[in-house]
Amino acid sequence: MSKISVALIGAGQRGAAYAEYALKYPEEVSFTAVADIDSVRKERFKQEHRIGDERAYDSWEQLLAGPKVADAVIICLQDQMHFEPAIRALEKGYHVLLEKPMSPNPVECVVMGEYAEKYNRVF
Repeated sequence: MSKISVALIGAGQRGAAYAEYALKYPEEVSFTAVADIDSVRKERFKQEHRIGDERAYDSWEQLLAGPKVADAVIICLQDQMHFEPAIRALEKGYHVLLEKPMSPNPVECVVMGEYAEKYNRVF
C-alpha cells in the first residue's frame, strides 16, 4: 500500500482520532494540511504533524480555494456542514472521507455520491 497524504478539515475531537492513526502509522498516512476556525486546535494539529504555516488554513473555503495539497480530505465538521466542502473537494480531485451521517439530508447524500462517481473519486 502506498502512503496517502491527507488534508484535515476540522481539527476537533473527530479529527483527532484520525490524527492519532497517522502518528502511529506514518508509513501509511500523513497529514499535509489542516483547516480549522479555532486557532488553538489548528496550531496544535499543525505542530503535531509538522505542517507548515502555508498549509494551515482558517477555513475549509481557504483550503479548497488553493491548489490541491493532498490525495484525500477528511471532513470532520458538524453533520449539516458536510455537503458544500465535500462537493468542492470532489470537484478539485480529492478523495473524501466524511463522518456519519454524511448529511442529515438524504438528497445531499445522493448528490455527493453522484459527484464522487462523476469525478471517479473514493467517497
